[in-house]
Amino acid sequence: MSKPIDLEGRVIHDPILRKTKTGKSVCSFTIAMDHPVKGETKPQTSFIDIETWEKLADLCAENITKGKKIQATGRLKQDRWQDENGKPHSKIKLVSNQVIFIEPLNRKQNEEVVVNS
Repeated sequence: MSKPIDLEGRVIHDPILRKTKTGKSVCSFTIAMDHPVKGETKPQTSFIDIETWEKLADLCAENITKGKKIQATGRLKQDRWQDENGKPHSKIKLVSNQVIFIEPLNRKQNEEVVVNS
């Protein structure tokens, strides 16, 4: 079993909320994270997709907006697929079961939301 991963960054677009066929909420958004690079003055930026589910998904969709700083905790998941030409692709995202809103929310000040899946 792997350890949970914590990532912190700024949301680069408003979250996208959708429902599964069974009615479960799924919220997706991307964060930008800066990393110092040895010997360089400008940091390197990584863009990480985040996915939340059910109650946490609804809360994220209601309260996160582009530019907000958040911390997400969860596990890595690799999606794999083939395009119409049969070329394989893959993407890694963080499936988060905890989001900490570091900056004030739309409706309250500094709220931590913890949902265990």
